[in-house]
Amino acid sequence: MQKSGGAAIPMQLNSELMKFRIGNEETIKQMPELSMDMPFAEGRIDFLNEISHELLKDKEAKRYPDVVTFAFWIRRANMEKEKEKFLSDGSLRIGRGVVFHIAPSNVAVNYAYSFAVGFVLGNANILRLPSRTFPQVGMINRTVCKVLDKDEYRKWADYIAFLNYEKNKAVNDYLSSICDVRVIWGGDQTIREIRKSELPPRAGEVTFADRYSICILDAEEYLGIEDKTRLAIDFYNDTFLSDQNACTSPRLVCWMGEGEKIQQAKGIFWEEIWNVVAKEYEFQPVQYIDKLTNSCLAATAIDGLHVVRMKDNRIVRIETEKISRLLQEYRGNSGVFFEYELEDVMELVPVCNAKLQTVALLGETDMVLPLVKSGVRGIDRVVKIGKTMEFGFIWDGYDLRERLTRSIEGIKFEI
Repeated sequence: MQKSGGAAIPMQLNSELMKFRIGNEETIKQMPELSMDMPFAEGRIDFLNEISHELLKDKEAKRYPDVVTFAFWIRRANMEKEKEKFLSDGSLRIGRGVVFHIAPSNVAVNYAYSFAVGFVLGNANILRLPSRTFPQVGMINRTVCKVLDKDEYRKWADYIAFLNYEKNKAVNDYLSSICDVRVIWGGDQTIREIRKSELPPRAGEVTFADRYSICILDAEEYLGIEDKTRLAIDFYNDTFLSDQNACTSPRLVCWMGEGEKIQQAKGIFWEEIWNVVAKEYEFQPVQYIDKLTNSCLAATAIDGLHVVRMKDNRIVRIETEKISRLLQEYRGNSGVFFEYELEDVMELVPVCNAKLQTVALLGETDMVLPLVKSGVRGIDRVVKIGKTMEFGFIWDGYDLRERLTRSIEGIKFEI
């Protein structure tokens, strides 16, 4: 941001560096002058609900569970429920202004959730789309454009800009200079790079750094489940659906219970998972090579690792004799799992650092309580297997309802 006579002057926009998917250069330039709304304004809920409606009737969209899940999340019933929770304390809040979102490159639908949150909370939104090509992105973008073309929703075009651009500090500088909140997804290195671009003095920032998730299963409870295939599908959706690239995807699988039951449960569990993967997941040759490389690197850095032989390497299981923080550093993807048998949940303390985001659980949530009470720096979410990718307004320990709005003191609002 340049300065003249003590006043800040936004940098100039070089539109040649950007490819707009929704909106254009003028859309972005006029955003700082727009009026903002109260969170969950009726017109904004209507708009998201129409996107939901269009996606859910799209036959192509139904092929992608992550798109369908997003469509259900933004439907009116869910937004009204969130609105009631948000306004229950009677305080008055309003959108912060312009939110600049940087989406992760390796998770298809994350950008859409980030946009929907920023939008429904009353803001204008500039969104840098994933750099990778995903069919889900094109599908959602086309649907947003279709809804914006309808007369009753055309006004929201001023509040939305989706674009692609290569890593470029000049563009980051400009978009950061006009925003009121910057939301960065994509990991530690992305955060470091984007932070080289200065924010206005009153602007806020929400960052989603590299995170790591685990799974804990009670062996006895698993053996008692009638529909083990359903659980296998749920685990598949938590992991393989995103190639384990999502921060919510478990990389370490821990078993609790009696030794004999654990061995029995393991055999059935991984057989069920392999059956789903063999049917649903399409591997590329490079993924096989990456798995082998990751396993070798992990073995050289961590003592006591043993690769469990499977039918093929669609699933790579690496048993570990102890819990080490290094397990987080040598995590793989596309179906690489460290595996450990717990005698006491407190053995997990070394990996319950600030990098640990989600615990996917089969069993009673009370089993995780000792870890939380011990004061560990990690664990932001405890969810059932199959629910790790369910998005919420509280994410990574941040309450986005608070971070993307501002509070107006001295006035009460009644629902």
